[in-house]
Amino acid sequence: MLPRSTMTTTTQSTCVLPLPSEITEQALTLCHPRDVASFSQTCRTAHRLVYGGSDQYLWRQLFLLFPFDDPRQIQCASLEDYQVNWREELHRRMGAQLIASRKSSKLEDILRAIETFVSVVCSAAPVTRGNERVPSPNLLWVVDVLLSTNMLRSPLLASEEGNQSLARLRSYLALTLDEYDEDDEEGKEMLQLIRARSRCQVYDLRNYNRRNDWGPFITAGKVNWTHIESIINVISMNLYDRPLDWPDTRPRYGLEATRSYSAPGTTARAASDWAGVEGHWRRYVCFMDYRDLFAFNYGSRVREQHDGTYFNNPAFEEATRLIELKLTLIDPQDIPDCYMLDRFPDSSCKQCPTLYFTGSSWGIQGNESTVIGSVTMSEGGVVRWRLARQASVVESHNIQWSSEGVQIGGIASAFGVVGAWTGAHHDPRDPVGPFWLYKVEDDHPSYMRALIHV
Repeated sequence: MLPRSTMTTTTQSTCVLPLPSEITEQALTLCHPRDVASFSQTCRTAHRLVYGGSDQYLWRQLFLLFPFDDPRQIQCASLEDYQVNWREELHRRMGAQLIASRKSSKLEDILRAIETFVSVVCSAAPVTRGNERVPSPNLLWVVDVLLSTNMLRSPLLASEEGNQSLARLRSYLALTLDEYDEDDEEGKEMLQLIRARSRCQVYDLRNYNRRNDWGPFITAGKVNWTHIESIINVISMNLYDRPLDWPDTRPRYGLEATRSYSAPGTTARAASDWAGVEGHWRRYVCFMDYRDLFAFNYGSRVREQHDGTYFNNPAFEEATRLIELKLTLIDPQDIPDCYMLDRFPDSSCKQCPTLYFTGSSWGIQGNESTVIGSVTMSEGGVVRWRLARQASVVESHNIQWSSEGVQIGGIASAFGVVGAWTGAHHDPRDPVGPFWLYKVEDDHPSYMRALIHV
């Protein structure tokens, strides 16, 4: 046994606390947050050093060096006065990762973790000019956690299909974590079940009414993410079935595509075009044959059997069309009188006032027409789009179709706008269908316009 004097000298020489607190803090920034939390429990002095600082310098450094995106970079008016609690936010994220990695987490804990993952996606830093190919640490972390833990396939979530946070996260992922091997029959059956349920929601006419603006909303202005998820599922699976059609012009999806200003050309947009409206766009629209739509909604006993069995018929077909658009901003006073849809209320965001636009639209059949619409920042930082399409350039007085959608992710995301279209006059038996609008490079070849003029 060592003499007492020797023990004292040894203990003091191995203790870090006599060091200046700045040096100790700097050393702690190189540790994992969980190790810092463990260090704080060694003594009162360590606890005071870790948790007692009023400036949260240590926790800010731990957060940014983890690494995570700096949440102060978010360009959203609803967060203008947002003050970051670095310690609380880092604890929340580490807690969500721990919950996801457990095999026996409770449902309420899993749902809380999902809400955290959604907030991490929403707080990803916007793409900046010259750094378009630099990925977001936030999004890399979320994907890594979800892939390594397989949390979204927890049996406990089977009863939570109406959960908005869960549906929102799945919408952002767009089935990117649901891939399967050719011999994975269980995976194939699961995707077919997802497809049938999604079609049921998208083509159920009861889901479109004045109260929700005839779009994917719970009420006017509040997004219905289960409906958005269904729309994404329907269109993405339809495109998967058609690998040889339009192979060079598919929308981007997945978490990286949700970042603000990840859409082509939007990092160099005009200052007045906060939503990146001006430029060239593509739009996929899907629809059922009206006889099928009528039978699904009004056939005998069908309304009581919207469980997906209607779509199990191998003869059932769903049409998919690609449309090209070129949009230009206009002054609100220049909106034509024939724009019969109610205008959006003025945005409460001073940086993001409601924008109005017009442009041309054409498809492979040569049915060129005029489109008009508006974009606004709604509560919660979700960007809403509203479009109306005239029957043709000849019938410029006649609005035939209207669309309601939301930007998936941040402002001007590469993911684009997802929503529903229907008749502009909203007659009781107007057809409905999903659409996916996304921006492309201005020099993207317009092969359909070339076909029109052949």
